[in-house]
Amino acid sequence: MSGLSTLPLVVSGLSLIGVLAVVVWFVRRQRYLKSLRDRGWTFVGSPSFATVARLNNPPFGLGFKRSPDDQITGLTGSGRAFQVIEYDSEYWKGWVGMVTLSRRLPELWITGGQTQPRAGVSATMVPVPPQLGTGWTVGVQDPAFANEVLSGQLCTALLTLAGSQPGVNLSIDGDQLVIQDPPRKDPELLAPWLEQLAAIATAIDATPLDHWMQPEHEARLGFYQHPDWYWIGQDDSLLQSTPTTRSGHDHSTSDVIRGRDGDGPPFVAFTHHWKTTRTETSTDSEGRTTTRTVTENHSEPILGFELPVHMPWIQVSRRGLGAGISFESEAFNKRFAIHARDQKFAYDVIHPRQMEFLMATEPASFQVVGNWVWFDAGRHDHQTIARNSLILRDFLAWIPRFVWKNLGLQDSPYPPR
Repeated sequence: MSGLSTLPLVVSGLSLIGVLAVVVWFVRRQRYLKSLRDRGWTFVGSPSFATVARLNNPPFGLGFKRSPDDQITGLTGSGRAFQVIEYDSEYWKGWVGMVTLSRRLPELWITGGQTQPRAGVSATMVPVPPQLGTGWTVGVQDPAFANEVLSGQLCTALLTLAGSQPGVNLSIDGDQLVIQDPPRKDPELLAPWLEQLAAIATAIDATPLDHWMQPEHEARLGFYQHPDWYWIGQDDSLLQSTPTTRSGHDHSTSDVIRGRDGDGPPFVAFTHHWKTTRTETSTDSEGRTTTRTVTENHSEPILGFELPVHMPWIQVSRRGLGAGISFESEAFNKRFAIHARDQKFAYDVIHPRQMEFLMATEPASFQVVGNWVWFDAGRHDHQTIARNSLILRDFLAWIPRFVWKNLGLQDSPYPPR
């Protein structure tokens, strides 16, 4: 039999194998779902964002693209609500399990075994209770909270959980006790694992921590350690009031965020998209001419902060965009170019302490236009927004009080910190 004549048989065989694989997967899937239902648990294949909207600590609270997937919910044997869910973002993808606490508490991070601390976490490492032994790390925002929450009962529950899996990566996120990598594939393993997690929650609930209770936050897409940031998504009206590129067509916005950090100025940040179209004409070797239309997609990040008063125009940029105004510091003149329509205003704002601050922080270029400060951010992500927000707040704090008074305010709206 020739190779050509056997080809249909090979194709048929491969097709049959593919069909059998799908059948096997489907049967296993149905058995798995039945085993969940038999325990009184609920499975949702496409949960809404609301399932994780109140969670803001990593792996949640990072990035703009966030997507929950397969979800298992129910009650533990002690009646504590739990959730096991797949989560996908720009920074992390995997499974997390969580049980509900009786109170919303400050963030707490505990890792043990071969587990690495979670990416994106900003915390202070504190001494580990001797009951836990070696191989553990504990991180918090306020060490006093760790001292109170790390009771002997909690340490015992943590060691029990660590004995059933190779590593522990656990955190408190509001009223949820969250842990990565639950044994979600096998309900026979997941059920006792959830009971161990519930025991940790019980130990935390039994500790007198009411004075640490945190306020409830609105269930929306939030950002880690930025409680006053909020997600909008798209707001094309911004194209009329922000310094976006005006040429081209099909202008739109995406990933719009508004907010502020503490007493700093409020901001708006987004990505601006637009298209340009051009006509290209070419001639081949036989003298025939063809014309085609080429459309290109473009984008740019926009980041602006609103001031409480109009200011004279001033631009702070890195050296290379012209010499700018000369200051008494040659080191500063070599690294920065300051442009302003009112040189006296520039000298009042860019004084020696301000120069030291700018050289230490090296901010992205920015300019004050009316009552807005617009940054040449270079990219649109929450880290860039946070860094420029902090830098601008301190830059404004270095502006002398008499400058603010000359602008019509009684005092500086951004006192030194």
